[in-house]
Amino acid sequence: MSGIYTQNNSPYYWLRYYNKFEEDPKKKRKSLNTKIPVTEADKKRIKLAKTKDEKAELIGTPELKKLKREFEQGLAEWAIKMNTGIELIKTLTFSEGFEEYKKDKTIPGRKGSIKQSTISNYTIAVDHMLKCCSNKLIYKYKESDYNQLLFHFESIGLSINSRSIYSKALHSVWKFFEIKHYARKNIIDIVEPEEKDPNPIPLGTMAIIIKYLKENENKHHYQIIYFMLLTGCRPSSAIEQLKEDIDFLSKQITINNIKTGARKGKKFYRFPLYPELERFLYEEMGVVQGNKGRLFEQFSVVPEHYTWPLTFWKRAINYLHKNEIIPEKYTLKQIRPTFATFLINVLGIDIYDVQKLLDHTNIKITDKHYVSYNTQRIRKDMFAITSGSLLNAK
Repeated sequence: MSGIYTQNNSPYYWLRYYNKFEEDPKKKRKSLNTKIPVTEADKKRIKLAKTKDEKAELIGTPELKKLKREFEQGLAEWAIKMNTGIELIKTLTFSEGFEEYKKDKTIPGRKGSIKQSTISNYTIAVDHMLKCCSNKLIYKYKESDYNQLLFHFESIGLSINSRSIYSKALHSVWKFFEIKHYARKNIIDIVEPEEKDPNPIPLGTMAIIIKYLKENENKHHYQIIYFMLLTGCRPSSAIEQLKEDIDFLSKQITINNIKTGARKGKKFYRFPLYPELERFLYEEMGVVQGNKGRLFEQFSVVPEHYTWPLTFWKRAINYLHKNEIIPEKYTLKQIRPTFATFLINVLGIDIYDVQKLLDHTNIKITDKHYVSYNTQRIRKDMFAITSGSLLNAK
């Protein structure tokens, strides 16, 4: 084993290495007692080699091989220190370490691999930290650098949920550094996200937006938004919707669950083709039984960020809000809860049915986010309350 040798009068293996962190050139070449006893087999090899005036080829032990491998791979300071008492640090910068992280986490078919869209978010998080803390050697980052990052988030007005997403990404990257022993500990704490209700768009306001898109924008802009409203599907599902998955005979649509299908083991769900949805698809979009291809082929498929091709929405919303036509700005994500709350609170559809319609993981999601009190409807239900019925109830 190269780098491994024995010394006379010592029962242990010794490791010879070159410490490039040593300032004195004469002291860069060093030896280390591994405290791992020489095996009987290697003792025999050493004795036999001496009789032949040769250098013994040492085999060592698994523990010795592991220790040697750690030195060769340049593992971080604390791991080496725990095993040998010597501080040795792999000199990787943050950006170099992140490149290793990406290679490790994007191996096809490997357990723990993550999607390219997730890597894109991680890259944004890393860019934020590089901007405010510079590109230093990994082991030189301290908790004060993380605090500096939090001040940076505050200064640019980043939302709490965005801070949570980016801190979670950096925590994962630093965990990788910790496992690889490039860092002593994980300096990143995850910012707790705000728990927000989806906040549906008021139906009257939604009608104004739909009307504006239909009269002032490209017809495909109106069509994809109205389809999302009529089905409650996510932007990713709408963009990848296939015409052949629309069955006018059985009156149902197969919707691909692009966002969570793989995670839940359910890549698609069925949705009823009710009269208004059928009219829209047939009369306004010209879809008939047997058609094939993407329903909204005018919009590019961008797996890293499905909403990028739908930037027209933000432009339209900004215009309507600036001209005081709508009271506030709304996001594409608010279309889905708008449809859900309409089904539950206006049409009175059972929440268990809505759960299936929108492909929620469990009923708690539907109940927590979309069931709200409709005071006018409840007021009618309460007409039967009188002092007598209330106070004399048995």
